[in-house]
Amino acid sequence: MNAKVEKKINGLSVSARPFFKGGVLPAYWTCSINDHMIPKIFISAKEVFRFVKNFKRY
Repeated sequence: MNAKVEKKINGLSVSARPFFKGGVLPAYWTCSINDHMIPKIFISAKEVFRFVKNFKRY
């Protein structure tokens, strides 16, 4: 299963996508905010959404 998870957080459209490397569980997750990829990898979708929730826009 390679389904992305999408949420709306603080007015931002956030999607977390799993990447598999031969195992049953995802090796890592990537994040995009408003269709812009973030150059960071995450260990879970929960970590992606926590990162965005704490994200500060200046």
